[in-house]
Amino acid sequence: MSTANFIDQIEYPESDGNPMGETDTHRRWMIRLFNFLEQRYRNQKVYLASDLLVYFESGQPTRFIVPDVFVTFDCEPGDRRVFKTWEEERVPDVVFEVTSRGTSSTDIIDKPQIYERMELQKELDRLRDGRSN
Repeated sequence: MSTANFIDQIEYPESDGNPMGETDTHRRWMIRLFNFLEQRYRNQKVYLASDLLVYFESGQPTRFIVPDVFVTFDCEPGDRRVFKTWEEERVPDVVFEVTSRGTSSTDIIDKPQIYERMELQKELDRLRDGRSN
């Protein structure tokens, strides 16, 4: 079996098993941000997603990240079950993380390191969930 056939047969899960947003406020901000961006980029070649698994290494179904909201310019809109960067031939352009007590370590330390390895073009944007610092 060729490597290409093997990679095509790898299953990429659609869920990481975590809830969408840690708190009601966290979830509401994710939805608000997504809805705002959806209106802003309506009828444009822009893909928007919220809480969708982004796989960044072909053949590695454990190498993913789940941004709260992300924007990918010059990318066909439409529903996807997951976002595979090698199939899309791009990474998200802008990522938003809504930070709350339970996610702050991951959002502020771990995720930016992954986004940097993915060569994300824009600076990581963070929203605080109703609290300063």
